[in-house]
Parts: sequence; C-alpha cells; structure tokens
Amino acid sequence: MDDLTPLPDAATPATRDPDLTRGRILDAAFELFVEKGFAGVAMREIAERSGVTKSLIHHHFGSKEALWDATKEQAFSQYAESQRTELKQNPRSDEALLRNSVIDYFNFLKNNPRVVRLFAWTHLEGDASCGEMDAELVALGAERIRQAQQAGIFRRDINPVHVVTTFVMACTHWFEARSHHAQWPGIGNDDEFLDDFLKLFMAGLAPSADASPA
Repeated sequence: MDDLTPLPDAATPATRDPDLTRGRILDAAFELFVEKGFAGVAMREIAERSGVTKSLIHHHFGSKEALWDATKEQAFSQYAESQRTELKQNPRSDEALLRNSVIDYFNFLKNNPRVVRLFAWTHLEGDASCGEMDAELVALGAERIRQAQQAGIFRRDINPVHVVTTFVMACTHWFEARSHHAQWPGIGNDDEFLDDFLKLFMAGLAPSADASPA
C-alpha cells in the first residue's frame, strides 16, 4: 500500500479543477513536510512543488497551519476510518478485538513509512493538534477495553487509556527508531517483534487474582 498517490509532474500546468488542485497542494505539502517538518517548509516551496501560486494555496487552505493540519488528517484518515468502523461495528470486546487493533496499527505504520516520518516530526515539534485529531479513536478503543475489564476478560487495575497508549507508543517507536535498534545484537524483524510484543502485552492484561479493582 502506498502512502499517498504520486505527485504530478511539476511542469504540468495547474488544473482549473478545484478538487484536483487541492489534491496537488496536499501531495506537495505532504512530501515537503515529511522531508523537513512543519517549521522547515516555506509556502513558496509548496507552491513550487505543486505548480500553483501561493495565493491559490491560501485560497484553498487559508494558512500554512491549516494546510499542515489537512496533511496530517489525510495521512491518518484511511487507518482511522477503518479502525473506527471496526470498533463501532464489532459486537464483542475481547482479546481478539484488541489483538487485531494492535496488528492493524502496526501494519499501517509498516506499510506507510513516510507517515511514520511525518508522525516523528509532529512529536519533535511538540504538535498538540495530533492529540485532538485521534482523540475520538482513542476514546472508542479505551471504552471497548473498559467493557472487557468489566466482563472480567482484562484486569481492572489498569487505566484503559494507558492500554491504548502503550501499544500505540510501542508500535510507533519501533518504526521511528528502527535505524538505531536494527544494530542491536539479536534484534528480530518486524514480524518477530510484533509476535513477542503481543505475547507480553496480552499476558500483561490477563486478570490477576490479587489485582485491585479499578
């Protein structure tokens, strides 16, 4: 699966179709933000890369900040929508639902390395808007975990939001730091890490007789 559709030839004249123009701007912004982060990109560069004027970018997005937000939303929307649907439609809150959620997120990051790099920039630059963007998804996931805790499937002494946070951080950091930990003696590949992480993660959520109720 590709991150986004390829950029058009920079020499291609700007289209008069507003949707196509908006798409070209988003594609150009995505590529540049992945390369340099938000702070390192000028609107002039986005205009040159997309083959449109800066005024046209402002017409479609209003500001660089709004374009940055639209770029992040587009990068994350495909995964977020499919996961939102899964959480809302799946009738059971159990180990399989959580396990599949971890696998889906891990594979999304694995198949979209440029999105991983974009996420890394948001973390480095202290971007708080990402937390607002995925808050609904986190809340949905935490609620399903809470339901499983109430049913006795998971231990009750752990904050459900922390459960979601744990697997999101583990999966994200695995890909953000892979060039570093790839040098560690004995490190496994992606599939081996995911398999071991799931063993530890799911075992840690198993009910414990001496655990205090939430």
